[in-house]
Amino acid sequence: MFELGQVLRIGRNLAVYTVGVGLLVVAALGLADAIELEALVAAPLFVVGLALVFVVHEFFNGPV
Repeated sequence: MFELGQVLRIGRNLAVYTVGVGLLVVAALGLADAIELEALVAAPLFVVGLALVFVVHEFFNGPV
C-alpha cells in the first residue's frame, strides 16, 4: 500500500513535471509563432521548463 509520504512525493513530482511541460509547450508554440509570444519571453520560458523537467528526473528520481 502507499504511505502518505510516498503519495505526497509523487504528487509533488507530477505537479513540478506538469508545470515544466506546460512551460515547454507554451514556449515552443511561441517560438514557432503559433501563438503571439515574443521570442525574448519564449526562450527563457523554454529554458525554465526544461530545467524543471530535468530537476524532476535527476533530483526527484522521475515523475512517479
